[in-house]
Amino acid sequence: MKTYDFLFVLTEYSINEGEEILVECSTLEEAYSILASYGFHRREVRFIERMSVEEGEMLGLDTY
Repeated sequence: MKTYDFLFVLTEYSINEGEEILVECSTLEEAYSILASYGFHRREVRFIERMSVEEGEMLGLDTY
């Protein structure tokens, strides 16, 4: 299965509101599961877009 970077922004429910993060995996649902495993609640993150891993690396963001 192909791997992508999923871009999220932290919402007003996070102490780091406005911070952008990436999750590298195959599906959006898998991305939400990974974030949950790191302690993020679904309301704390908002999905922005899916991109190639190469595009994500150019952003220089924290990747989970």
